[in-house]
Amino acid sequence: MSGNEAKGKWRLWSGVIAVFIVGAIVGGLSATALIRGHYLQVMRSGPPRGVHKPIAERLTADLSLTPDQRAAVEGIVRDFEPRFREFEQQARTGIRAVMTEMEGKIREILTPEQQAKYDAGIEKMHEEMDRRGGGRHEWGGRKHERGPGE
Repeated sequence: MSGNEAKGKWRLWSGVIAVFIVGAIVGGLSATALIRGHYLQVMRSGPPRGVHKPIAERLTADLSLTPDQRAAVEGIVRDFEPRFREFEQQARTGIRAVMTEMEGKIREILTPEQQAKYDAGIEKMHEEMDRRGGGRHEWGGRKHERGPGE
């Protein structure tokens, strides 16, 4: 193998590796943004309010509930809604912790230049979520002010 052939193969493999690394970084940032966007949407809107009526309607249709049974089912589900909201709040806290940990792990594999771009992208994403969200969220130890709603 001549020197030019070896250089050409080295350049080819370097290019393939560079494309793979860039793809992994872009994929990681995209996945982070998509996951955050989805969970922010769920966390911002919360569970649908008044879920007792759709559940009662479904059970009424499926089980041929009497009006008294339907009213009782609506009351039972209404009584459990605060517990669902409590669970949702616990889940939000857990999701925030996982997202922050994931960001940290991604940041660890980046060069200082990549870290600066990544941090700027994450901050921009946080600002966008804050702008769309309304409420108060804490990401990565940083608190972002939001309006009422959470």
